Amino acid sequence: MPEQPSPPSRRGPLPDVGRERYSRRLSQFAETGPIARIVDAVAQVTGETDLESVLERIVGTACSLVGARYGALGILDTSGELHGLVFHGVDADSCPIEEHPHGKGLLRLLIDDPRPIRIPRMSEHPESFGLPAGHRPMESFLGVPIQGRGRVFGNLYLTEKIDADEFCEEDLKITRSLAAAASIAIDNAQLFEASAARERWLRTAADAVALVENEGWTPHIWHQVAGRVATGLHSDHLVLRAATQESTRLLTDTELTGIGFDPVHDTGLLLVIDAGGERLCAFELAWRDGKNTIRDPIVEQALSLAERVAGAWLLLRRRAQLEQLAVFEDRDRIARDLHDLVIQRLFATGLSVQSLLGQLPPEVQPRIDRVVDDLDETIKQIRRTIFELRTGPVALTLPAAATQLAHDSAPAMGHTATVTVTGDLAKITDQLAAEVLAVLRECLANVARHAQATQTAVAIDIERDRLSVTVHDNGIGISDPPRRSGLSNLEQRAGERDGVFGAWAQPDGGTLVSWSVPLR
Repeated sequence: MPEQPSPPSRRGPLPDVGRERYSRRLSQFAETGPIARIVDAVAQVTGETDLESVLERIVGTACSLVGARYGALGILDTSGELHGLVFHGVDADSCPIEEHPHGKGLLRLLIDDPRPIRIPRMSEHPESFGLPAGHRPMESFLGVPIQGRGRVFGNLYLTEKIDADEFCEEDLKITRSLAAAASIAIDNAQLFEASAARERWLRTAADAVALVENEGWTPHIWHQVAGRVATGLHSDHLVLRAATQESTRLLTDTELTGIGFDPVHDTGLLLVIDAGGERLCAFELAWRDGKNTIRDPIVEQALSLAERVAGAWLLLRRRAQLEQLAVFEDRDRIARDLHDLVIQRLFATGLSVQSLLGQLPPEVQPRIDRVVDDLDETIKQIRRTIFELRTGPVALTLPAAATQLAHDSAPAMGHTATVTVTGDLAKITDQLAAEVLAVLRECLANVARHAQATQTAVAIDIERDRLSVTVHDNGIGISDPPRRSGLSNLEQRAGERDGVFGAWAQPDGGTLVSWSVPLR
């Protein structure tokens, strides 16, 4: 009998047209019978890229080739546990199994020792734990590992030989041939899914980075980032949480159970975004049936995403620091010019005016004295401005500036107002801080002109999303009708920032003034 030619060699995946041509040529070399059926089965299982479809086709084809009534195929995850069991021949309606297999007993034999197993009667095997409640009776058993390229992808289990009491050696050879092809199909499908997952992680990371760059710091920025990540990764669970001492990691089985997930099939992740040792945010994600995606290294992908977001945040903060440094340099230059030019000229002008006092009539000397006093006061104000310019942004010096304003107003008020500032100064801008000082100056001026008070309390409260200024004195109370000149100015300042303003006479005497605006 002439020797049959060998099938053409094959390197790498073939396109659909090439795969069909290859299958036809194999069929020409195969005689009718098991070999032809195996060739046809190989063509079927290698034509899928969706993992679930691949598994269903493999177990269904295996049952058909060897005449098995029931079949199951399980994939091993990175920890060596059996997940993603796909069944054939078992109808959930007619056979309501209360508990699906977990990879123990006979199923565990192939996991611990990946070699084929052929057993005539399962019930007599020492490793048999018995079937779960509701399971159909099964005796003959054939188990074959699906392995290739030095790793085990999963195991194929066949039970209940239809036309015989047990599976024969020929059945084992056929099943092993199919398992060899199945390993290639599963490997390709897993690589395809892993590639799609990596693309999804990269796209989500890019979206999160763009969000940080576009929005900058806002009170809700990390809530927005967490939501963007959960949406991009199709997460079934999202919760922001504190993680002061932790790093990015998988959720434990206890944590998964605590949030209503199944540790056997589901997976979860604690994602921590850390920038230079500063914990920016942390949130947990979880996926149903997440352990099936064993080629998706979510911890490594999450670390990469966190590094990119943290890098964008650090770059944004560095830019802000450079801009702030430029502002400091401008402030220092302006302060230097005020000191070296303006103050010196004003001081020289004051000396020149004073030198004329002896040459002027006595009746004009008081006016010259007032001019000199005004020049001295102007020099004091300029020196105060120089101090503020050189000590930093107005927002960070707000407590000192408000206290200084209270001391400056003391001669006109007859007493010094007490000033308290609470809250995070970093939340307010220099522009808003300057507005607060203007409001406070107006309020203290009103107290000095109208209140006849002996005590005044000033409170500046910086809350989560709002800033409030209240001034409470123990004077004669607000007039009825109230004088509107100063109050109208305060009301207008509040309205320009979408805020509110009010002034009320108090039951025990005095006046309470409140000016409140949102932080933005």
